Amino acid sequence: MATTKIDRDGEVHTEMTTTEARQGANAGVIWVLGISLALTVIAGLALGVGWITLPW
Repeated sequence: MATTKIDRDGEVHTEMTTTEARQGANAGVIWVLGISLALTVIAGLALGVGWITLPW
């Protein structure tokens, strides 16, 4: 269970177990994959419509 602690400087820090920390790691990966997929679709549509031409 995550616990909140205050260090010497008075800053608040949340301490988690390794399992809790690993569970939140996938959220960033999902965003990156979603944005990459959206950009790929946009580039494919731009190529298909003719807005972008390849040099060869």
